[in-house]
Amino acid sequence: MRLAGARSETLGATVAAGAGLKHTVTTRSADAHDIPALVALLNAAFAMERDFIDKDRTSVAEIERYMTTGTFFVVDGDDAVLVSCMYLERRGDRIYLGMLAVNPSRQGSGIGRQMIAAAERHAASLGCGAIDIRIVDRRTELPPFYRALGFVDNGTEPLVESKLTKPAHFIRMTKPVGHGR
Repeated sequence: MRLAGARSETLGATVAAGAGLKHTVTTRSADAHDIPALVALLNAAFAMERDFIDKDRTSVAEIERYMTTGTFFVVDGDDAVLVSCMYLERRGDRIYLGMLAVNPSRQGSGIGRQMIAAAERHAASLGCGAIDIRIVDRRTELPPFYRALGFVDNGTEPLVESKLTKPAHFIRMTKPVGHGR
């Protein structure tokens, strides 16, 4: 199921483009042609998880499955390499946001924050009252990042993965949006 209303969207702020340049990024809905680039971006952006899980973050087959239940939004780069992506899936009156990734060469430039802002606008446009995320507890840099954006902890859940090399679990977080604020 694709998200209703999935379309290109200009993000509402400029982000650093390198060398002091500024530009506005635009998201678009990914399609089957984007799957190899999505896999490459996600595996590069999540490479640090190899410290506790002995596998790539994702695969072509997994992305194909996700595309049947939700929508990947992407930001194209100048060189046909994706700059960023995120997965959004409507779950009742809420949106699940997963696989938020920014190309490692562009991390720290504000693109992740802009992707979250785009997810919030999209959720509100669908009448959803909240965005839910799950992050791995071993990614200690992530909870403060999401808390600074207004997400609050909402419990934990097991991370069931046969290739875990160290104990890990998910931290669930949520943020009200639109009419749910």
